[in-house]
Amino acid sequence: MLAYIFAVLTTVFFIGLTLFTASKPSLVGENAMGYGLGLFFWGAGFVLTSLILTITLNVRGGFDWVAQAGARTPLVFFAWLVVALATFFCAAFKWEWHSDTLYPAFLHGLAVRQGQFWIPLLWLIPCLLSLPSAGSSLVPVTLLKGSFWVGMGLSAVFSGGLLVGYFREAAQSAEVEMAQRAEQEDRLHRENLETIAAQKVDDPIVNLLGYSGRYQPDDVKQAALAKIKAHPNWEAELIALLDSDWRYKEVYYFLDGNAVEHPEQFVGPLNASIGRLSDTIRSDIKDSNNLQHWSFDMYGIDQLLRALDGQFLNRSLDFHPNIVKLQQALNTPKPERFKDVRFSITGTVDQWLAAHKK
Repeated sequence: MLAYIFAVLTTVFFIGLTLFTASKPSLVGENAMGYGLGLFFWGAGFVLTSLILTITLNVRGGFDWVAQAGARTPLVFFAWLVVALATFFCAAFKWEWHSDTLYPAFLHGLAVRQGQFWIPLLWLIPCLLSLPSAGSSLVPVTLLKGSFWVGMGLSAVFSGGLLVGYFREAAQSAEVEMAQRAEQEDRLHRENLETIAAQKVDDPIVNLLGYSGRYQPDDVKQAALAKIKAHPNWEAELIALLDSDWRYKEVYYFLDGNAVEHPEQFVGPLNASIGRLSDTIRSDIKDSNNLQHWSFDMYGIDQLLRALDGQFLNRSLDFHPNIVKLQQALNTPKPERFKDVRFSITGTVDQWLAAHKK
């Protein structure tokens, strides 16, 4: 009984889809939305009901004539899949086709030649004749197989065309995206160089520190370094920033990969800044309403630890106690709703401490 119910439903949606796409719709405004919803209703209805029909017939042995037992089920469901794809997209492409598309033109050719009607019909007729007591014994098996295989073959070719078009358009989209990204990077690069060039000696040195980081393009970094070192007392200005309440983090980005001439003068201010950083993190954890694993990735901790190893390795014992406090700050008890969040930077701090055990 179930097979007959879904045979009827599949036929209803098949006829409905054919009639719905028979005449050209108005694809403007609300009419376009209505057509899209109608196409989805009839197309999805056919896909779903035909799938259940296929499952039911296959379970009841209705497709025993298709192939031997080992290959029968994969073949039957492959046929359903490609027929469903061909039916839906033939219906979609009949009236909605763009001249600049990268999908093969034969897809549109089949669509305007009522492919959504006769392609699934070649598959549906053998299905209906395979229903229990439907009289399939009165129809030559070669005729059933011929109609089934032709329908599946045409649908497979159509589905192959869909794949070709999909990969073509995906490749084109990737190329466009790469070109846009490259253009944005070039524009940002030019703007960075222009910003650096516009900086004067009496402008705040902090404006340049972000351009001097390890991962900046070499020409940007060198231009920033030249401007920074053009300040007569540039090291004293960096130390003053380390002593400030907020801007010390930006000094970490400079110290990561850029040597200072008097590193011993930085030890005390650096240590003090680590203490303020720990206090800030502890306060942020207690007061935050949105803690994520990346919450403290932009606090310059990674850069700080690399700078300590790069320029102050012989003074690591001086920094060890404050790095322990930093570790403790990152492990501050979190609000209940964030108790399972583990900050990714915590692992970096743990590794540094493990490598610099007293």
